Amino acid sequence: MKKKIRIHIDTEDKTIHLPKISFNTAIRFVKFGLWGSSFAKDQEMKDFVRVNKKIIIQFLETMAMEMNDEESFTLIDVKTKDAIVKIDII
Repeated sequence: MKKKIRIHIDTEDKTIHLPKISFNTAIRFVKFGLWGSSFAKDQEMKDFVRVNKKIIIQFLETMAMEMNDEESFTLIDVKTKDAIVKIDII
């Protein structure tokens, strides 16, 4: 079964519950973000992404394949004084 990512962000002012997306869709978003980083002003970050782009994408694709056999779990659960961020793998 293909796994999905669900993100919840709760603050005092707003509650954001993003729709579930598949790992493949999430990887596409990351690829788009890496492409968009070439327009950043920080030259050091642009160089880092340019050099490591293929490694980052390969890591994410490998992680997605490995997680397909795992049970559902909470990847991130951060609570601060004014926000809660939770990322579930379902």
